[in-house]
Amino acid sequence: MKYYDQHVHTDFSFDSQEKMEHYMRLAGDDFVTTEHLEFHNPDEKDQDSLLDYDAYTREIDRLKSVTGKRIYKGVEVGVSLGQEDKIREYLSNHEFDIKLLSFHQNGQFDFMDDKVKHMDPVEVTDLYYRNMWKEINAFHDGDVLAHFDYGVRQLNLTSGQFATTAGVLLTNIFKLAIRYDLAFEVNTKSMYRYHNIGLYDYAIEIYKQLGGKRYTIGSDAHKVDQFENHFSDAIAFLQAHDIHHVNVFRKNSMTIVPLDDVDERIKY
Repeated sequence: MKYYDQHVHTDFSFDSQEKMEHYMRLAGDDFVTTEHLEFHNPDEKDQDSLLDYDAYTREIDRLKSVTGKRIYKGVEVGVSLGQEDKIREYLSNHEFDIKLLSFHQNGQFDFMDDKVKHMDPVEVTDLYYRNMWKEINAFHDGDVLAHFDYGVRQLNLTSGQFATTAGVLLTNIFKLAIRYDLAFEVNTKSMYRYHNIGLYDYAIEIYKQLGGKRYTIGSDAHKVDQFENHFSDAIAFLQAHDIHHVNVFRKNSMTIVPLDDVDERIKY
């Protein structure tokens, strides 16, 4: 099986304007988008950001017919305390091939808001990972733990500062992720746009040493020119950590793809 980007957004997400069809010229035979689902979204004046599932399905069916590609349905679930029942209800009524779990907000603000830059970085880090630990305890029905570092993207933390503040909490979070079969996402936007490679070096070793064996690579693309960005670097990163496979999720099933078998167009 050839690998493909496991974290992609289109204009079916509230924060992207990119048409799904624009990705088709770059995608291989397999393609998936992971559109946002965020209840009580502070970036949208506390309104719910819901995927228009019927329109999404129609567009996928249209592009399948036009391109002959295998196109799958995905969702990025924004988990926040108190929204678990709404999330469960939505997911019970809508089928997806892959579900990413993300932790974007605390019910008051999104951790990528500009205000976070002016807050105490230690307090922000502690708050974010304490919330994530509570939230993953409350809701863990997914396939992938996406961008573990989302809450500190706005901060300028060294790996040492991060380890001192978040190390114990992150270890406990990864224990839960492994218990619930959540893959570790190598998020290339975090690593190369937000310069968090050091945090990923640190975190992936914790996940691996705790017994984690599932890994995905996702660009977190919101524009077509971000699609599969830095994937060759991500593959080299995994190999440097003595990891030699990635995973693909489809309809509640998981497939192992050896890195040696990754599509040549991604590798080079």
